[in-house]
Amino acid sequence: MISPMPSEVKHLTSRVLLRQIKALERIAAEEKVDRSAALRKVLDIGLQEYARRRAVENYRRGRVSIGRAAEEADMSIAEFYKVLADEGVTIRVDAEAIKDALRRDFGDQAG
Repeated sequence: MISPMPSEVKHLTSRVLLRQIKALERIAAEEKVDRSAALRKVLDIGLQEYARRRAVENYRRGRVSIGRAAEEADMSIAEFYKVLADEGVTIRVDAEAIKDALRRDFGDQAG
C-alpha cells in the first residue's frame, strides 16, 4: 500500500460500531498494516464502490449519458459497459447521435 503524503492526510473523528472496529482490526492484521492504513484502504474501496453504484443508478434512471456515468464511476466506457451488463442494465442507444457521428466521419454518404 502506498503511504499518502503528509499534506494529503487530515484527521477525522467518527463514531463506528464495535463490529466495524473488530472487522477493521482483522483486516489490519491480515494486511499487516496499522488500523489507520487499513481504514484508508477500506474507505477507498467503499468510495469506489459507492461511485460505481451511483453511476449505474444515474444511468439506469436516464439522468446521465453512458459517457458521463463512466466518468462518475472513474472508468472507461468499455469498463462501464461491462458493469452495466453485469448489473443487467439495458444500454440505451441514441440513433440520431449515431447517425450524426457517421455523417461527421463519412459525410453525407453515411445516410
